[in-house]
Amino acid sequence: PVPRRVAALLAPAPAARTWPSAFTAVGLAAWGAAAGALASAMSSANSAVTLVLILRAATPL
Repeated sequence: PVPRRVAALLAPAPAARTWPSAFTAVGLAAWGAAAGALASAMSSANSAVTLVLILRAATPL
């Protein structure tokens, strides 16, 4: 066991993956959640801009 551990410590580090592959259940859930969060944020931004434009048109400055 010790020589294998030493060899593993001396070997180059494995490449780190930041996002799971979209072809797994976890990957599909992660990408789906990210897409849903993006859609929600864009919808909220659209609502805020629309509200500002309506308020500017309705109130004399």
